[in-house]
Amino acid sequence: MMQIREGFLKEAVPGAFVGLAAGLIAGGLAALVGQPLGWALVTMVALGLPLGAFGGGFGLLVAAGRLPAGRFAPVALYWLVAFPAARLLHEISVSLVLTGQVRLPSDLAGFLAYQGIVSFGWAIGFLWLHERIAMRLRSKTTAAR
Repeated sequence: MMQIREGFLKEAVPGAFVGLAAGLIAGGLAALVGQPLGWALVTMVALGLPLGAFGGGFGLLVAAGRLPAGRFAPVALYWLVAFPAARLLHEISVSLVLTGQVRLPSDLAGFLAYQGIVSFGWAIGFLWLHERIAMRLRSKTTAAR
């Protein structure tokens, strides 16, 4: 049972790390372009947490054998759904924190369609980083044994 749990954890960590790192970068970019520090922190958390959760979920699906590792098409299809959902959560969270009201984007269908298009670029970067981080974790685990 412990080996199964460790295996799932090893697979979930790289994806979660990539998502959290993206939130950190988004917050840093928001601060860099002159947004108030509080807004940048909200962006970091509101985008990083959903992307980290979905990234970790991707790793769990790979560990469970539901998605093949290292193939672009399954990653792209996964993020075609997950990335727009993460961005929608980000938009809602930011509006809630900054205005005190839940606001959906004015053109929700257009917003989701655009995020779906952007998700393919995200999927390429996610897959590349995920594989690099996962390889390092695997090699360290193998070396430790």
